[in-house]
Amino acid sequence: MYPIVDLNGLITATPKLDDVSARLDRLGPQIEQLMIIGGSPGLFLGVVTNGEPQYQRSYGFRDSENKLAVDQNTVFPVGSSTKAVTAAALGILVDEGKVTWRTPVRYAMPASFLPDDQFLWHNLTIVDLLCHRAGISWADNLVIGSDNNIHSYYDSVQERIFDPLGMSRSFLKTPTSDVDNISKCYNTLDDLSTAPITCSRVGDDWYMVATAGVRSYVSDLMKLYAAFGTCFNDQFTSGTSNTEGLPLKQVPELMSAKIPMAQPTRNELSYALGWQRIQLPGKMGHIGLNSDLLPRGGMPAIGHGIPSELVLFHQGSMPGLLSFAALIPGTNGAIVVLSNSLALTDVADWVGQLILQELLNVPDTHKANMIDCAKTTVAGNLMWYPRIVEGLEKGRTGGTSPRDLDEYVGTYWDDIHVFKIVATLEDGTLFWAIQGGTGHGEVLTQTL
Repeated sequence: MYPIVDLNGLITATPKLDDVSARLDRLGPQIEQLMIIGGSPGLFLGVVTNGEPQYQRSYGFRDSENKLAVDQNTVFPVGSSTKAVTAAALGILVDEGKVTWRTPVRYAMPASFLPDDQFLWHNLTIVDLLCHRAGISWADNLVIGSDNNIHSYYDSVQERIFDPLGMSRSFLKTPTSDVDNISKCYNTLDDLSTAPITCSRVGDDWYMVATAGVRSYVSDLMKLYAAFGTCFNDQFTSGTSNTEGLPLKQVPELMSAKIPMAQPTRNELSYALGWQRIQLPGKMGHIGLNSDLLPRGGMPAIGHGIPSELVLFHQGSMPGLLSFAALIPGTNGAIVVLSNSLALTDVADWVGQLILQELLNVPDTHKANMIDCAKTTVAGNLMWYPRIVEGLEKGRTGGTSPRDLDEYVGTYWDDIHVFKIVATLEDGTLFWAIQGGTGHGEVLTQTL
């Protein structure tokens, strides 16, 4: 067990958390209710306290149709929580002197980064990309797709992060058919039923691997986040950029504030490199879906009634998944929540914040009501699709008709010439493939 070290270098007492499992078990009915409200078939959560795995629990099904339950070995996609892994991989290169945090993107990606704006071409750095302050739409594209040697990215993360931490069931692309216990992916419909979908192919053919490619299970992720927490405390205290026995380097740089978020705020709310920072009390959830689905006033405030606490967190959301990860440096703790549906509310977010309140000993009188919040966001979500349809109908040009299908064939690039969709026509059927992909791609079935 690692001791807890404050940022002044003083060893503090290990908190008494013998009752953590019992307290978290008592949250089970609320977690199940949140899953029902949002329409989430399966979920797994893990908790780290004092740098050690403390608690795991599964809920629901990894395969609803065949009634196969989620268990401790079920692999889920984690979505945007991958960004912290990419930043950590770059931190290793920085520590070795192979690149700096201020290296211009044009040096790292000379063939991919070709913006029209010369200021960006001359000045945009790696850090600007990792903390979302590039100032250009979808600058993530420069991370999620490049013509660099992506094979080296796969090897680097596997050999220098996953393997040293013993992350034996973590993948950067769709697992091969001989890997068992992989969760299916679902989207939740308006009536709360779930529809199985093809899991996102992020990482396959290098597309989006560095921003959302990780698939893993909770035990592996608890090892990763325990290492992040230990390195955070150790490297800030020692003033060094590495921690004996752990592979993560430059963690103070990875987890220091780079750009403010959701201003004005009384306490710190900022984005680092693959992590959002918040000094509680404050409002979380800005990276996920829930904040946009709540009425004015936004997310509930977390952390009232206790001493102020720094929390670092991230969320993932894509078709077929919602995820939540949080670090609590003050207790060297972590929370991981993985779910297998793009639900009507961000279930992983509400569950993660529910667990966080319990771990921080927030008094019952000051706890946010996640159930009520979830119900409100579902109501907001159900209004979203009709608004989209209405907007599309208003934008439809009257008196026109679809073109011949072969006129749609071609390659469609984004403005910075990184992201592309390739449209092909075969036997009278129009297909589209992200980044060209492999095979036919997906059928274009919408009315043109």
